Amino acid sequence: MSNASFAARLLAGAAGGALLLAAGAAGAQTRPTDPSTLDILQVLVDKGVLTQDDANAVLGEARRRAEERKDVVRVPYVPEALRAEIKEEVKTEVLATARQENWAQPDALPGWLNRISFSGDVRVRGEWRNYGDGNTPLIPNVTEIRNRGGIVESATPPFLATNDGRYRTRVRARFGIDAKVNDSIDAGLRFVSGDISDPVSTNETLSPNFDKIDVGLDRAFVRLTPFRDQPMFRQTSAILGKFDNPFFSTEIMWDRDVQFDGVALTTDVALGDHFSAPHLFGTVGAFPLEEFSSDAPDKTLYAAQFGVGYQPTERMKFRLAGAYYYFDNVQGRFNTLGQRNNDETTPRRVQYGNSLFNVRRDNTKPNTVLFGLASRYEVAALTARAEFRLTDALTMAFDAEGLLNTAFDETALTKRYGVPASSGDKAWHLRGTIGSPRVDDAGQWQLSAGWRHIEADSTLDLFTDSDFGLGGTDQEGFVIKGLVGLSPRMSLEASWYSARTLDLIDPLTGARADSIDTDTAQLDLIVKF
Repeated sequence: MSNASFAARLLAGAAGGALLLAAGAAGAQTRPTDPSTLDILQVLVDKGVLTQDDANAVLGEARRRAEERKDVVRVPYVPEALRAEIKEEVKTEVLATARQENWAQPDALPGWLNRISFSGDVRVRGEWRNYGDGNTPLIPNVTEIRNRGGIVESATPPFLATNDGRYRTRVRARFGIDAKVNDSIDAGLRFVSGDISDPVSTNETLSPNFDKIDVGLDRAFVRLTPFRDQPMFRQTSAILGKFDNPFFSTEIMWDRDVQFDGVALTTDVALGDHFSAPHLFGTVGAFPLEEFSSDAPDKTLYAAQFGVGYQPTERMKFRLAGAYYYFDNVQGRFNTLGQRNNDETTPRRVQYGNSLFNVRRDNTKPNTVLFGLASRYEVAALTARAEFRLTDALTMAFDAEGLLNTAFDETALTKRYGVPASSGDKAWHLRGTIGSPRVDDAGQWQLSAGWRHIEADSTLDLFTDSDFGLGGTDQEGFVIKGLVGLSPRMSLEASWYSARTLDLIDPLTGARADSIDTDTAQLDLIVKF
């Protein structure tokens, strides 16, 4: 074989191999049927380098390989750093589009909603009330007499229910809204069912004829906490408006449904960083009770409480506090003879128990009747609580409270206002509780039992526990309660209140009457959300 012939065949082989490689590597990018490919093969045939059969064979093989690889996609290698950068750019662009078009983004809700929280509960109650067979039926309903503007002495007054037992179904609904305005300001509202003129009850009796339930606003407040960035005084705040009870107390002083109007300053200062360090707490406030457009003096509560808390171990806690409640201008005043100038000194609403007298002196026969409070009320209170964590799931606690009306003057009641007697100026309450620290889930439970002794003028009867006896003062007895969780945020509570009056005085006649016995049983289904 000549050198020229060998070179020609080597060139032909190289060209054919290159053509096959091009077909395999480039696939559709340089098709073997492109005009340029055919021209090269034709030149090689014309030069005698390839025969026509060889050219056709090379072209056929190239077409076959191209056909085998037409579905293969080849992706160039991308470094890890570049891939991460591309991923972040795509994520940023997608989230930006989502926010702009308000779809599928984590911040779909307006920002102000993140500062607002909602809470509420619904309670359905079955209540049975039974009265003793020997109860007197002749105890006047002082609130109803006030609502009528007084009654004539010779008329039959409205009476409290003290004889006929009853069963009723009641419901309570509450819905609260709390807003964090900024780091130092909070605000809140709460809507509640029940009689809006009754400060000690949020219950609505289910009757008559499927009527709608009354709903009122029992909280509307602003809380200022200016020292949150200072560890020692971060719990110091001022609350203004209508708000929950700011005092450490029990039900013989304040019913749990009472919401305060006015302004209160509170603080809780720890005397060290360790959990066992004692802490001092206190509350002072002014709370309007009745405000008049006339020159009648406004009725106001001024109150202060100071106490100490101590936790010697992680399983024991103690609290002790002393309080002074000054009820200004709540005592009634006699009218000027033949006038009605002091009618506004009478209470708009009472429960039962406080000593009363008739403020009316109409200089007519018969006289009319409108009752005022015979005593002043400046109540000193001592309240204590001890908690013991027996196990992680079992807690035992004891509560105690004593009251003394330091302004009580029995001589003035008898000589000036004609009140023949009062059961006294003291009250005390003892209660023990055992069970789960909280009842928020199925199987958790609590049991409690307590004794109360509340003399007639120990405190204002308007604000004490409305479920105990007739509600109010001049009563003693026991309370037993049991609470069990049925499921998350649903519980069942059973309560038994048994009370007897201490020294019952008929304010119309001034005569003593037999004691009134009252037993109340309640079964509550409570759902929280």
